[in-house]
Amino acid sequence: MKILCDRAVLATAVQLAQQAVATRAAVPALSCIKLTAKDGRLTLQAADKDIAVEVPVAAVEVKEAGEALVPAKKLAEVVGECEGATVGFEVVKHTLTIKAERMKFSILGFDPKEFPSPKDPVTKTEFTVPAETLRRLIVRSVFAAATENTRFAMGGVYMERKAKRLRLVATDGRRLVVTRGDCSSATDGDTVAIVPTKAMNLLNRLASQPDDAVQVAKLEGRLAFTVGEGPEAAKLVTNLIEGTFPPFEDVIPKEHDRKVTCDVQQLLASVRRAGILTTEQSKGVKMGFNATELKISGSSPDVGEAEISMPLTGFQGQPIEIIFNPGYVTEALRLVDSSEITLEMKAPNKPGVFRVGQEFTYVVMPTGQA
Repeated sequence: MKILCDRAVLATAVQLAQQAVATRAAVPALSCIKLTAKDGRLTLQAADKDIAVEVPVAAVEVKEAGEALVPAKKLAEVVGECEGATVGFEVVKHTLTIKAERMKFSILGFDPKEFPSPKDPVTKTEFTVPAETLRRLIVRSVFAAATENTRFAMGGVYMERKAKRLRLVATDGRRLVVTRGDCSSATDGDTVAIVPTKAMNLLNRLASQPDDAVQVAKLEGRLAFTVGEGPEAAKLVTNLIEGTFPPFEDVIPKEHDRKVTCDVQQLLASVRRAGILTTEQSKGVKMGFNATELKISGSSPDVGEAEISMPLTGFQGQPIEIIFNPGYVTEALRLVDSSEITLEMKAPNKPGVFRVGQEFTYVVMPTGQA
């Protein structure tokens, strides 16, 4: 193999492929990135036991077709240190030589045949969704998935497609998010799956071009995503999480006594400021609502206390005080691409519901009695 490619484009592709590499691989090939140059194109492949990804590299001149299998970490480090506009690759007996401006590296690799072969090819697309829509849904959901939980299904994102409506759901047991968007249906049946968060995060990075279409196909126990079209498309195949996702619709309160619509940026700033003087031991801010004002206070016996107030208009219901984890509130508000958000409440010991129309529903449990 002998190629010349744009350094910046290559560096981005290597970083993407590296996200799929196994961190502790019993098989050396799973700690590597496979490079394939043929038909005037370069493709990077990486995989662990659950995910396989294929990343095309644009702006490549293939002087000699071939393959290489090299450790992902070292490849990423070397490419990241290269200078100049272009980088040259050459492979001789499983050793990859990288040449850039005033520098040369040789990385010992493995036989490309050791890289696991792709499983069953994708045969039928279930639905297609614009990359911009899919990214918005992923960003709005994956943050709420469990990172440490014995219920394995909660460690992923529930994906449900009915006709031309797509819904992503995530929860860690203390908060729950449901986000919706439109898609183009290709089959009559519904699509239901629990996708690992690692796959969702990588898919979010692959779908970086808003105008791309993302095709989704379901295989036996797996989902396959194709981002873009033709030979320049990126591909990701992931195993699905087995088990039953929690009955999340039962968690969303159906009734509320208090309701108010707030400016997102103003609410975000107020909660963030009140949370400055909280600690891990006193991780809660008290939010006191009345007809004209919201008072948010945070305190810790060892640190101090803060009280922030912001005006309210249109508050419905009797005054209420409720305590939330400030991190849970601010994390969601940062992701909302809307100027306003509606908060619904029932009682100090009942969940609060943050909504943006019908597209975003965020349920947060209070941290204590106000």
